[in-house]
Amino acid sequence: MYEILRLISEFGPIIVLAGTFFEGEVFAIIGGFLAYRGTYPFQMMIALAFVGSFIGDFAVFLFARYSSNHRWVARWRSRKKFAKALQLVERYQAFFVIVNRYIYGLRMPGLIALGLSRISIARFAILNLIGAALWAGIFTSVGYVFGYSIGSVFARLEVMERGLGITLAVIAVALTLWFAWRQWGPALISRVRNGRGPDDDQRRLPSKLARIKSRSQPLRGPGSEE
Repeated sequence: MYEILRLISEFGPIIVLAGTFFEGEVFAIIGGFLAYRGTYPFQMMIALAFVGSFIGDFAVFLFARYSSNHRWVARWRSRKKFAKALQLVERYQAFFVIVNRYIYGLRMPGLIALGLSRISIARFAILNLIGAALWAGIFTSVGYVFGYSIGSVFARLEVMERGLGITLAVIAVALTLWFAWRQWGPALISRVRNGRGPDDDQRRLPSKLARIKSRSQPLRGPGSEE
């Protein structure tokens, strides 16, 4: 688990920038957590989250604007969430650009709807700038404020990971013993109750064969006397 933290600390700026470009809140919070630990400056993490969010949303908007017939855009347009996002764009165009990031499940269909709407590129860019700045500041601050709690969660996860490994090992040993007992246990108990070991049958086999031969009658030939 600490190896994961080390990798996040080492590649923190790249992770925050790429993560906020493609996804969002989680990576901005990670940036705030790294700032809390003193790995990177707080202002740097806010700036990276802002740039990633602004460029990511602007790229989707432009793609929908100039590639409206693309299959990827058409696939989003066929979903129910797109119709809901389009209604919000028509009613609250400027406000929706700013708050679209905060509405779960509507970020992508909302950007597609904005790209297909009549809003100008300049107007969207300005509103997107404001929205990205507010968004980056809020979620990076959340990661910074709750940095101690996040660290405690990682520590608890490591303890849980070790406990899970021990539990799985115990279960594996128990299952092995159980299958072995199912396979050979009854035969072993039977031998113990009869007072003989596993090699007794082999030692007694010659005497049994001798008794069988002594009891058997010799075969009579065609000319034997009656």
